[in-house]
Amino acid sequence: MLFLTQIVSWGRDDLIGEVEVSADSPFFEPGLGIPRWVGIEYMAQAVGALDGIRLCEAALPVPPGYLLGTRRLDQTDGYFHSGATLRITVREVLKGDNGLGVFSCLLEDGERSLSCELTVYRPVASHAETDA
Repeated sequence: MLFLTQIVSWGRDDLIGEVEVSADSPFFEPGLGIPRWVGIEYMAQAVGALDGIRLCEAALPVPPGYLLGTRRLDQTDGYFHSGATLRITVREVLKGDNGLGVFSCLLEDGERSLSCELTVYRPVASHAETDA
């Protein structure tokens, strides 16, 4: 599944992406919108997009990554409403040689924000990939 509508910008350790909420969006509940807890998946996809960009720029294959957990998650009650543009900002704060990483994440929908730290894992096939 691909939820990000666009990538606005990226750098070595950060990325900004957007999601346009519509009735055609996966997880959309008629009359309500998309539950805010789905924002975790949007943030995880932004992390995956940053990793994928770095690997592609290094001419390396892009293996699947895994969301292991979240810390400091807040503001998951309510819904993202149709027509909203969600802006997701992710910043890498820790990168291990073993494929583990921690990202600071912020999702803003114009009304209030959703933030957390995501712990992720991507299998590392070679030493060259750890430098990507």
